Amino acid sequence: MPWDQIGRVALTILLDLFLLVGLIAIPLGLSGTFILLAIALVVALATGFSAVPLWALLVMAALVVLGEILEQIVAGAMVKRYGASNWGMVAALIGGIIGAILGAPLFPVLGSLVGSFIGAALGAVLVEWYRLRKLRPSMPAGWGAVVGKVLSSLLKIAIGLAIAIYLVVRTH
Repeated sequence: MPWDQIGRVALTILLDLFLLVGLIAIPLGLSGTFILLAIALVVALATGFSAVPLWALLVMAALVVLGEILEQIVAGAMVKRYGASNWGMVAALIGGIIGAILGAPLFPVLGSLVGSFIGAALGAVLVEWYRLRKLRPSMPAGWGAVVGKVLSSLLKIAIGLAIAIYLVVRTH
């Protein structure tokens, strides 16, 4: 096998590994879609925009931004659907962020994911418990926060898979 083919195979394997890291980062709450977008930009620049044209980069960037916006909308809608007030929705969002930050150093790899789920649920439940003065009717808001996190993660995984599949098809 000539050296240029070996180099191409090595770069393809390296690209696939980076794509895998980006995809794994999504459910962990580690900005995986932005990682995939950065990989697409590197591939575009390295190939003079032949493998990934500018229009494709712009579509990917729009999908990433749309995914971030929809993540908040879906998560908030699910908390609201399960009976939370507007303050409960805000508490779920803030709780998810705090939980992800606190969970990361406590539990390597999965800590940010578990922390974000626990933080979102706990934030919604605590605010609703304070508002309603009863724990039992506050619990559905926590479940809504968990359902919202799952649905929004699935949405972002779909966007990440679309980007990764496009890059694999264009570079292999």
